[in-house]
Amino acid sequence: MESSSANSNFKITNAASWLLLLVLLTVILETLSFLFIPLFFAILACYAMGIPLDYLKRLKVPGFLRIFVIIAIVMIVIFMLGKLITVNIGAFQEQLPAYETKFWEYAGHVLAYFDISQEQGKEMLDSFFSNFKQKRLASLGGLVQSLSGSFFTFLGNLMWVLLFMVFFLAEREAFAQRLVRILGDDRAAPVLETMTRVNQSVQQYLGLKTMISLLTGASVTVVLWLFGVDFALLWGTLVFIMNFIPTIGSIIATVPPIAVTLFQYGSISKTLMVAALLIVIQVIVGNIIEPKVMGRGLNLSPLVVLLALMFWGWVWGIPGMLLSVPLTAVIRIAMEQFDSTRTVAALISSK
Repeated sequence: MESSSANSNFKITNAASWLLLLVLLTVILETLSFLFIPLFFAILACYAMGIPLDYLKRLKVPGFLRIFVIIAIVMIVIFMLGKLITVNIGAFQEQLPAYETKFWEYAGHVLAYFDISQEQGKEMLDSFFSNFKQKRLASLGGLVQSLSGSFFTFLGNLMWVLLFMVFFLAEREAFAQRLVRILGDDRAAPVLETMTRVNQSVQQYLGLKTMISLLTGASVTVVLWLFGVDFALLWGTLVFIMNFIPTIGSIIATVPPIAVTLFQYGSISKTLMVAALLIVIQVIVGNIIEPKVMGRGLNLSPLVVLLALMFWGWVWGIPGMLLSVPLTAVIRIAMEQFDSTRTVAALISSK
């Protein structure tokens, strides 16, 4: 009896220790998000740039020049995305009064069923957003301060990402040799094997996911362009980016172009046609093409992917949603290496 009681107490203590460690890690991740978010984005960028980096190596391009080319490519892509967003936001602001007029025209028909006037509806909407207006957004100065703070935060994170990338790329080839020299061949072999599996899984996932996201974004752009919807390229780019957020990302990204179609043309039939085509694209790519191309992907259960999306989104917001699948896959592969966590790794896998 005493042995059974001691064993039970040990299991309870062990479970409590793991729970306490999980809570502590969550607090650390949330508190140091300003450091961890750019760190992990830099790691993913290095994985994404692994193929062109290896190609430059086969061409016998010097190491420092390879790093310079990769960083230049990343900066050019970011600049082009920023330019695209800036130009379209300016054009969107010019169209905003017309969209607002259309919105209240449609809202008036709905409010009429409840005997509510447009003026009362506007008052209700203003009351709903009053809490936001009280939080530094009530004045133009507060709005500018908030936007400028977000802009400089983005610039700071971007500088961190580029800085981390430079160091990661510089250490990419020498790390394995240094690890063998420190630990020896026998002790370094399991670590290098785990790192190789992580590298192959994440790099394959990012490569295939990027191709699928490009296909989805390009298809959405073509459909919107054929229907003459405003800012077709912007919405296609948004679909491309949001497609990296599993399950809900691409669905959320299709809402703005559908709304713009309604406000632009005022035609229910045309809006329904655009919505139907966008939904068909998402269904074909997400449910037919992606499963065949990705295969088992990162070997994660769909339920685990959804829970990971919720957890990392809660900890880090939208950046956490973008990072949720690769981070969870790395955690699963790492847990497979230890006897105490191998059962949990098997539970969260898709096998």
